[in-house]
Amino acid sequence: GESVFTGSPKNRRHNIAVGIAKFDGHLIPQGSVFSFVETLGPVNAKTGYRKELVIQGDETIPDYGGGLCQVSSTAYRGPWEYGLPIMQRKNHSYAVTYYSPQGTDATIYPPNVDMKFLNDTPGALLIQAFTDDRDRAYFVYYGTRDDRRSDVFGPFITGRVAAPKEERIVYSADPAKVAPGERKKVSDRHDGLKATWFRSIATPGSGAVLQAFFSAYQTRPLAYVIGVEPGDSRLTNPDDTSGAASSAPSNE
Repeated sequence: GESVFTGSPKNRRHNIAVGIAKFDGHLIPQGSVFSFVETLGPVNAKTGYRKELVIQGDETIPDYGGGLCQVSSTAYRGPWEYGLPIMQRKNHSYAVTYYSPQGTDATIYPPNVDMKFLNDTPGALLIQAFTDDRDRAYFVYYGTRDDRRSDVFGPFITGRVAAPKEERIVYSADPAKVAPGERKKVSDRHDGLKATWFRSIATPGSGAVLQAFFSAYQTRPLAYVIGVEPGDSRLTNPDDTSGAASSAPSNE
């Protein structure tokens, strides 16, 4: 598996380096299900991570481990291309440039969102994980090759929807997010689209099996959060100090 993280800010690069080191030398026993989140372990300041952008609901804001999806997407691509059974994989809520071509990303957010695959090769798999000076991340899996043949085709892009031209404004009385009177950008514009990949897996004597991998990415407007005092009439919900909706986050 390979990915490119050119243009990543300092904290994102740091988190990628810390995260990828967790997997170098890891052994996946034959017949076992590999869990990215379980192998990664806790993600916080104590385990060496810094705050960087993560997707949280309609916002992209700093949190510990931002950038770890670069690691999980890289880890996903090798087993997916080789034809190993993918047990769990979720795409990002919107199309992130770092994970081009779209439809080959795998978002994670411990402990709820994971990437898992089954090692159904004849033996154990040993991971070599590293980055190079060209801003590329790699996961190399060493094991016993079997007689399967896997080919992937895509992406087939459909349903493209342009990002809204209007800005989205959210008011928040949470000082940990934004100070009263401060204006902070929490999302860039992103077009919505659907990406489909097909994987053909063939083994001698049993023919080929065709599988589809579907990803749907939402549109995102340019969005800002503005800090206000508690009780301000502009809050989305006067009883909610955040003023913003929440959904499952991911480590962008």
